[in-house]
Amino acid sequence: MENNNSVGGAIVKIVALTGGAIAGAMLANWCDKILTNIIHERAEFDKTRYSQGLASKEFSSQGKRLPDTEPRIIRIEHVETQEYPGEGDL
Repeated sequence: MENNNSVGGAIVKIVALTGGAIAGAMLANWCDKILTNIIHERAEFDKTRYSQGLASKEFSSQGKRLPDTEPRIIRIEHVETQEYPGEGDL
């Protein structure tokens, strides 16, 4: 009798795992389609804005500044440099 229970339990587990895998694949496909549509809509929107000479939606909606056109001077100061040990010193 125990053999029938273990075989039945194994079949139930296989069916459950298969059903979960199929449901997961369907959910992933649905999410992929939604994200792809959003990306295509955003790309088309940006194309029309660029053709009008405007910035993309991200710059205009979030209020980001464009980088300054003046060059920046960055000074790098080296503190005492340490010499790395040679191969023989290790």
